[in-house]
Amino acid sequence: MALTVSARSRFSGPSTDVLIKGAAICAAVGIGASLTEYADLGKWLAVVGVLLMIVGLHRFGRMGPDPAIVFELSPPRKKKKKRKPAASATGPATSREGEGEGEAKAEAEAEG
Repeated sequence: MALTVSARSRFSGPSTDVLIKGAAICAAVGIGASLTEYADLGKWLAVVGVLLMIVGLHRFGRMGPDPAIVFELSPPRKKKKKRKPAASATGPATSREGEGEGEAKAEAEAEG
């Protein structure tokens, strides 16, 4: 069984935003350290931070423009229709015969 390796899976370094953030932190720590008794270490940290910032900004610029922002609203969603409960084959559970008798009694009382 042969083992195959893709040539595209090379490590290309940290992502651009991580590189820019790291360079900024390195430069700031270098400037801060150069104000203290660690001036020799501070100036090298500041130089390394500035060089990393240049590399990071160069890579950021080479990535090309951002994709266009779409300001259109999505179409409104359709409302779902509510289903009515299905009536059984024999009819509803309430008796409609009693309603007719109640109406007849009301008519009889009104006449008499």
